[in-house]
Amino acid sequence: MVGGAPSVRATPAADRLWPALAREERREETLEGLDLFAANLQGRVTRRRVNQHERDLALAILDAARAMRDLTEASLDERIEAARQHAHRIARTNSKLDSDALREAYAVGVEAIRRTTGLTLYPEQVMGALVLRGGAVAEMATGEGKTITAVLPAALAGWTGRGVHVATVNDYLAKRDAQLCEAAYRRLGLRVGVLQENMKKAERRAQYDLDITYGADKQFIFDFLRDRLDQPLAPSIAASVLDAVTHADDTDHWTGKVVQRGLHAAIVDEADSVLIDEAATPAIIALPAGDGAGADSAERYAAGIELARELEPDRHYKADTRTHRVSLTRAGHERLAELANDPNRDLPSFWAGPRRREELVSQALSALVLHRRDDDYIVRPNKDGKREVVIVDRSTGRVLEGRQWQLGLHQAVEVKEGLDPSERRHTAARVSYQRYFARYKSLAGMTGTGWEVAPELWRTYGLRVVRVPTHRPIARVERPDRTFVSEDEKFDAVAEATRRAHDKSQPVLVGSRSVHDSERLAGLLAERGLQCKVLNARHEAEEAAIVEGAGRAGAITVATSMAGRGTDIKLDEDAREAGGLLVLAVERNHERRVDRQLFGRSGRQGDVGEAVAFVSLDDEMVVRYGLPPLRWLARVSPAPMRSMLTRVLVRQAQRAATRRWMLIREEAGRIDAWVDLAFHQRSR
Repeated sequence: MVGGAPSVRATPAADRLWPALAREERREETLEGLDLFAANLQGRVTRRRVNQHERDLALAILDAARAMRDLTEASLDERIEAARQHAHRIARTNSKLDSDALREAYAVGVEAIRRTTGLTLYPEQVMGALVLRGGAVAEMATGEGKTITAVLPAALAGWTGRGVHVATVNDYLAKRDAQLCEAAYRRLGLRVGVLQENMKKAERRAQYDLDITYGADKQFIFDFLRDRLDQPLAPSIAASVLDAVTHADDTDHWTGKVVQRGLHAAIVDEADSVLIDEAATPAIIALPAGDGAGADSAERYAAGIELARELEPDRHYKADTRTHRVSLTRAGHERLAELANDPNRDLPSFWAGPRRREELVSQALSALVLHRRDDDYIVRPNKDGKREVVIVDRSTGRVLEGRQWQLGLHQAVEVKEGLDPSERRHTAARVSYQRYFARYKSLAGMTGTGWEVAPELWRTYGLRVVRVPTHRPIARVERPDRTFVSEDEKFDAVAEATRRAHDKSQPVLVGSRSVHDSERLAGLLAERGLQCKVLNARHEAEEAAIVEGAGRAGAITVATSMAGRGTDIKLDEDAREAGGLLVLAVERNHERRVDRQLFGRSGRQGDVGEAVAFVSLDDEMVVRYGLPPLRWLARVSPAPMRSMLTRVLVRQAQRAATRRWMLIREEAGRIDAWVDLAFHQRSR
C-alpha cells in the first residue's frame, strides 16, 4: 500500500466470490462482413470532440471549486462526505448521477487536489474527467496532465466501495502515479494500493481490497488468470455461495486463494498502447510441457538449425515478411529428405519422420530468417547470470518479461544464439486483452493518440473516442518527410541533423524502430564526438531519468519508441531559447498514431519545437509492406520525382501495415472467443 496506511475494514473470504459472479454473461460472436463494416463506420461516426455541454459543465465545476477555497478543513470534509454518501446511494440503487451531483462531486475533488498537491486543474483536465466518467477514451495531448485528470472519475467510482483498477503500461508508472495521487485520494476518504511484480499473493489481495488499485495492465490480467486456475471450473452463483458458507473457515479453500474481488471499474492510461497494441498477443500462463530441456531436446533443435542453414532462399523455401511466415518449396522438401537421409550425417533417428522434421526445420528457418536479434528479441543475462532470449515488444520497445514464442520457435531461436534450449511450456490459462477488459462493468481510457483507432476501440470495447482540446495552442512545427534511397544515407543525415541542432544547444530526441537502429545511431553520433543517452530494451531501468533529462539544452536522447513512456519531457529555459525540442524520427512507424506519440513529445503545453521524419526505400516497413512496383519506380526516378514517390510509398506501406496489425488483433480475439466458448460448452 502506498504510504503505509492500514486498511480500515477487513474483507471476508466470501468476498472472493466476486470472480465467479463477475464472469462475462454474454459472449458475442466475432463480427464479419457487413456487420464488421458497419461497426467500423459507427466507430468513426461516434468519435468526436468535446461538446459545449461538457465545456460548460467543466467551467461550472471549477467555479464551484473556487467557492470552496475559503472553507475550513472540517467544512470541506462535510462536503466530501455528503458527495461520497450520495454517490454510494446512487450506485446501490443503480440510478444515474445527475449534473448537479456530478458537479458537486467533481468540485470537492478539484479542491482536494489543490489542497493536497498544490495543482489547480485546468478546464481541459476537468473536460477529460467528464469524458472518462461517460465511459469513453479521452484523447489528451502529451503533457496535459492525464494522471491527475484520472483522480476525479476514479474517486467517484471508488466511493461505491466496489474497487477501481487504474491500469498503465508498467510497474514504475503505476507506483509513480499512485504516489502522486495518494494524498488527494486520502483527502477524499479513499485508500490507495499499487501492484508490483514481486508481491506475494497476500500482498496482492490486500492491494485489491483497497478502494483504488494502480497497476500495470499485465499485473491485473495475470492475477485474473491465476485466480482462474485457483477457482473451480465455471462455478454457478448458488453453488459458489453454498460452497463458501460451508468452507468459511477453510484457509485452503479457493475463496481464500484468489486475489481479485471482481472487475467493477477500470481506467486505462495509455489506452491505445494497452487496449490496441498489447491486444495483438493474448495473455497466457504456461506450465512446463514435460518434454524437458535435456540432451534430446537440445539435439533436436540443433539438428533443425543445422539443416535449415543448408537450404537456399527462394529455391528451397519462401519467406514472406508481410505475413511473417516461411514455407518449404517442392525442391526444399526434396533437399531436406536428402540431407536427413545422408548416411554421413549424424542425425538422431527422430529425423527419419518427414512430417516432424519439416515442422522443426520450418521453425528453424523462421528463427533464422524472420526473427532478428536486437529487433524482435535481445540476448541478456538473467538473474542467475545465464544468457537468455527475451522478446521485445515492437510497439513499445520494451521487453516482454516471461513471454515465450510457442510451438518450439523460442527454443529454435535460443539454439540459433548458441544457448541451451529452455523447457517448452503448455498453456494452462489464457485470455485476450479484448475479452478481459470487456468484462469490466465500467471501462474508460485516456491516451494522446486514440483518434486513428476509434473504429477498433468502438468495435472491440464499445468505447468512443473524444478529443479534448489542449490548454495552450500547439506551437510545434512539423516538417515534410526527408527521403533517401538507402538506409546509410538516411542515418548519416539524421546524425548530421543532430549535430547541427546540438551545436546551437537545441535538445534532440531521436526515435528509432529497433534496438539495433538505436545503437547504430549512437555509434554514428560518437564518431562525430557527440554523447547521447540511449533508451531501449537494454536500458529500461534508467527510463524515467533518461526521459526527464531529454529537455535540457544540448541533450541528445535516442529512444526505440515513445509509446506509453508516461514521463513528460520538460524544457529548461535555455532549451526554449534554442528552439525547443527537436524530434527526429529515423523512419515512419507501422501506425500513424505511433508517429504522433513520438512527435507529441515536442510542443508540450504550448512549448516551441520541431519534428521531422527521415525515410528511405530500404526501411523495414517499406520493404515489408510497400508495393514492389512502386518501390522500384521510386528507386529509378530522378530526385524530385523520387522524393514524391517515396512519400506516396511510405503512406501506402503504413496503411497496409496498420491493416495487417489490425487483422492480427482481430485474430487474437477470434481465437480467444473460440477457446472460451469451447471451455463453457465442456463445463456444462
